[in-house]
Parts: sequence; structure tokens; C-alpha cells
Amino acid sequence: MKRLKYAFGAILFLGVATFVSGQQGYLSVKVNKDTISSGEVVTVEFLLENLAGNFKAPDFRGFQVVSGPNTSSSFRMINGEVSQKKSYSYVLVPMGTGTKIIGSASVDNNGQVIDTDEIIIFVTDEYSDTQAPSKERTFIYDNGNGNINKSPSKKRPLKKI
Repeated sequence: MKRLKYAFGAILFLGVATFVSGQQGYLSVKVNKDTISSGEVVTVEFLLENLAGNFKAPDFRGFQVVSGPNTSSSFRMINGEVSQKKSYSYVLVPMGTGTKIIGSASVDNNGQVIDTDEIIIFVTDEYSDTQAPSKERTFIYDNGNGNINKSPSKKRPLKKI
């Protein structure tokens, strides 16, 4: 009887691990501003969804890292659907004005490398109320297995007991 319990547990674990590794994974990058004044900060967040690899941070040349890497992770299993997320965020202060570049980050996902593009941040001389509005930007990079759009979740039928 004990062997049956252990065998069932092992099969369940392998099934969940296979399900997670078979899901679509992607790496996304979000910056809170693309244009800042020389005294402001910019926040950059790298989100790994359903990727089990090692994250390699970008080169922040031209910026001083005030805070980071700040990490968070989550694992969800709802109605047999498994997902995991890992986030790395940085708070940066520009050193000087002009066009600054946040280098490329990468994730080695079981031998498959996913790279981000460089991100351009414009740093102006001084703060102005008439400054062009800054935009939040999000960039998404998939693992090459197809479309990154998530399918809509289906509602489970409720039964009265």
C-alpha cells in the first residue's frame, strides 16, 4: 500500500512538472518612463513567465542602480492549470543627460536563450511642466514556440450539492 502511495505521488509530481515545462513561456520588460529629467528615476521590470532558466541582468551603463535586483516569484495551480512567474526589478538614476541605453537581458531556458532588445531612455536637462509626456513601455519576447497571446480562461460550471 505504501508503494502505491509513493508511486502515485511520483506520477503526480512528474505530471505537474511536465505540464509546467510544456506551457508557453515568455520574457517581458516594462519601463515606467521612456523620457525623464536628469533628477528623476526610471523603474525597469523583467518578468519571466513559465520559464525555468537563469536570468542574466542587462548592462546598466549610464545609470546608477539605486535599488535592485528586487525579486519576487509566484507559483499557481488552479484547476490543474499551472503557472509560475519570476520578476526582477531595478530602480535607476541616469548619470548625465542625453540618450541612455539599457542593455540586453537574457534568460537561458533549458538551453534555449531568449534575449531582449536594448531599451532607449531619453534624459533631458531639467524638469519642465511642458515636457512631452513620458510613456510606459512593455516589450514581450517569447520562447519561439509560437504565439504568446494567452487563451481566455474558461469558467467552470457550478453544480449545487
